[in-house]
Amino acid sequence: MAELVDKQMEETEDDPIMPDEVDPSEGSLQQNISISSLMLMDGGSAGSHEMIPGCSYKSSSYRSSENCAKFPDHIKQKEDMEIQDVVRQYALCFLPAKSLCRFKTVSKEWLRWINCPFFVHTQTNHFRHISGLFCQFPGESPSFMSLNPVAYGVPNPTLCFLPEPVVARTSCNGLLGCQSRLGDNAYYICNPVTEGWRMVPKPNLYHGPETAIALAFEPDILNFEAQYELICAVTLPDRAALQFEIYSSRTNSWRVCNAVCLELDALLLNGDGFYTRGFVYWETESGAVLVFDLKEEVYGIVSLPPSRKPTGALTVMQGELCYLLPHKEDDAWSIEVYGNMDMSLQCIIPLHSEFLGHLVDGECRALAFVNDDTLIITLGTKVIAYHVRAHRMKRVSDARTDGFVKYFPYVNSFAPVGPFMHDAT
Repeated sequence: MAELVDKQMEETEDDPIMPDEVDPSEGSLQQNISISSLMLMDGGSAGSHEMIPGCSYKSSSYRSSENCAKFPDHIKQKEDMEIQDVVRQYALCFLPAKSLCRFKTVSKEWLRWINCPFFVHTQTNHFRHISGLFCQFPGESPSFMSLNPVAYGVPNPTLCFLPEPVVARTSCNGLLGCQSRLGDNAYYICNPVTEGWRMVPKPNLYHGPETAIALAFEPDILNFEAQYELICAVTLPDRAALQFEIYSSRTNSWRVCNAVCLELDALLLNGDGFYTRGFVYWETESGAVLVFDLKEEVYGIVSLPPSRKPTGALTVMQGELCYLLPHKEDDAWSIEVYGNMDMSLQCIIPLHSEFLGHLVDGECRALAFVNDDTLIITLGTKVIAYHVRAHRMKRVSDARTDGFVKYFPYVNSFAPVGPFMHDAT
C-alpha cells in the first residue's frame, strides 16, 4: 500500500498544474477529475489509517510546466483583441433586440454569441431603453408603434404566435402580459421578440372583466432564471372589496394576499396598472391612485390632482411617479407635471408651437414620459415624441380617433420567459 501511495505522489509532482481539456469543436471546457485516496498514518499507531479523498485535474493536452503557462488558444487576451472582438464582447449587450437580430448575420461567431444564454441574460440586464409602445384598440389585435423603426421592432406585433387571439394588457422590461379574447380568459406571458410564451395556470379567485392587472419583472444580474409576477386586483363578487392575487414564475402558481382593500375610492379601477421600483400603481375612476407594495403586500391610496382629465396620464418620470396633464392657453399647449405624495404641481413643459405647426389646433392627450427626456403625446391625428431638452418633435405614428386606444411602453430586449416557455418552431 505504501508503494501505491508513493507512486500517486510521484504522478502528482510530475503534473503540478493540470489545466482543463479544450474541446476544439465546441470551445468548451471539460474537466477530467480522478479521485484518489491518500493513506495517512494516525500519530504513529501501527495499522491505523484514515481515508482522505484528493482531487487531480489531468489533461492529455499539457504535460509540462512550460505548457501550463501557455494561455488557451480559444480565449483571447485583451492585448490580442481586435476591434470586432471588443464590440462583440462589450458593446453588443447595450443594443436593442432588433439590431442584434441583424448582427447575427455578421459571422457564425457572432451568431453563436448572440444566441448563447449568457448574452441573452446580459442584454436583458443592460438594455432598459423604452423602444416603443404597444397599442391595444378594443376588439382588435395588438399593434406596435416603434420610436425608431430602424433600431426597434418585433416580428409579429399582433402576437399571432400565441395559440389563441389575445388582448395585450401590460408590459414590463421586455415581457408582455396578455389575456385571451376567448371565453376562458387565460393569461399569457410572452416576449414578442423571441416569441417565447408561457400560459399562466388558472387563478384561484374569479377574475371578472373588471379585474385590473400589472406585470412586475426586474432583471437580476445574479439570477439567470426569469422571475416575474403578475399582480391582479380582483373585485370580489359578494362584497364591495378588492383582493390581490399574485402569480409567481418562481413557483408557477398563484397566491392570494391577506390584504383586502375596502376603500371606496379604490373599488373602481380605470384599467390596468404598471410596476416600478417595487410598487404597482392603478388609477381609479374616483380620482385616486391605488398603490400596492409588492414586497410587504400592503396597499395605500394617493390622490390625483383635482384638475385631472381623461387626457391625462399616470406615468414614471425620471424614476418618480407623476401625473401628466395637457393644458391649453390661447394657442399654446403645455404639459403640467404633478408629483410627490401630494401630487402637487412640479413643473410645466411648454410645447413650442413653432415645432407643432398646424397640429396645435388638435386635441392633446398625454401617454407617457420615457427615457428621461421624451414626452409621448397624441396631438390631433398624430402620435408625437417630443424631446424636452432639445425642443424637438418627431412624428411616431398616426393616432386612432374612432375610439380610446390603450398605449403602454415596451423595452426591445431578449428577456426570457422561463423554463416553462414555449419556443416558436
